[in-house]
Amino acid sequence: MRDNSLFDDALAHYPDASDQLVIDAVRAWFRPHCDAVRGSQTWRDVLSEIGPTRDGLHRFDMFMAELARAARRPLDIRCRCAHEFAGDETRLLQSIACLQSNDRMAARVLLTDWITSSAIDRLADNTHWFAMTLLDAGVIVSKRARRATYFH
Repeated sequence: MRDNSLFDDALAHYPDASDQLVIDAVRAWFRPHCDAVRGSQTWRDVLSEIGPTRDGLHRFDMFMAELARAARRPLDIRCRCAHEFAGDETRLLQSIACLQSNDRMAARVLLTDWITSSAIDRLADNTHWFAMTLLDAGVIVSKRARRATYFH
């Protein structure tokens, strides 16, 4: 397997703290009314734990709005209560990891699979800025295998 491929392996490691933080924020943005986990925290509350700037929070919101708008199909983003990651969530984490390691082409390939071609440049830019915001806050998302579950 290439280093920049999306891994979807049943034997993959469980999420680390960085993965979980990003997914918690993404799920809180997409599903703000599920408060079974972490009380009634918003995505801003989740990200505030790492201390990003106001600009960093704005970048995340722009990134998520573009992601929701540009998807070719409904995204598989789980409820905040879910313990396992969906395939789209692992793809998103791998894209962020690629951008944090300056592998923009690999991130673009991952995003192209589920984002409309007219929006790929904007989304790649927004994803890049969010990835750098995370990196500046000390949140490093690694390029690695992740377990993904799918609904049938």
